[in-house]
Amino acid sequence: MSNAVKLYQLSRKVHKWAGLILSVFFMFIAVTGLLLVYMIPLGVADELRTGKEASPSQSIPMDKVVSIATSQGLPGVTSVEDIFRIEYRPSANVYQIRFNNSQGVQIDASTGKVLSTNPDYSTFLITLHDGSFFGNWYRYSALTFAGLSLILLSFSGYYMVGYPLYKRLMTRKKAKSLENIAKLSNKDINK
Repeated sequence: MSNAVKLYQLSRKVHKWAGLILSVFFMFIAVTGLLLVYMIPLGVADELRTGKEASPSQSIPMDKVVSIATSQGLPGVTSVEDIFRIEYRPSANVYQIRFNNSQGVQIDASTGKVLSTNPDYSTFLITLHDGSFFGNWYRYSALTFAGLSLILLSFSGYYMVGYPLYKRLMTRKKAKSLENIAKLSNKDINK
């Protein structure tokens, strides 16, 4: 058996088993990604409210935003360490604060008025999707392995498609060459 055939067979085995194992990771990432895309229509995240129209220079200072957000009496929220992310949305003039425990607060950026205090599961979905929910070992080990394996799957897939095409092309080329040689020999014999 030639080396090319052995490589082709090995490529098929690696492609099959790596694909089966990694499909769990890819399915997980795809499902959480779709949930993130459709989180507002599905009711997973609170819809963005609109604050009083003002320029960004008129926004309240960040320490006041943190003070207002942490004083809302939300369960499990007592200090700045409980904040997952603070986003300023200039189009709505709103600070959107997301806490580690899937709570959310929206504050008017110019007045400091609380516009909404609803559960916001997008924080949970984001941490699931990027792998930080499981810790750095998952993020930097498992997802790196999954990414490198996806590259391997791509190359083995290209080889599995390309090798048979190459073999067919070479067989046709060889047959055409033999056909041409046969035609030339027939001409020589007929002379």
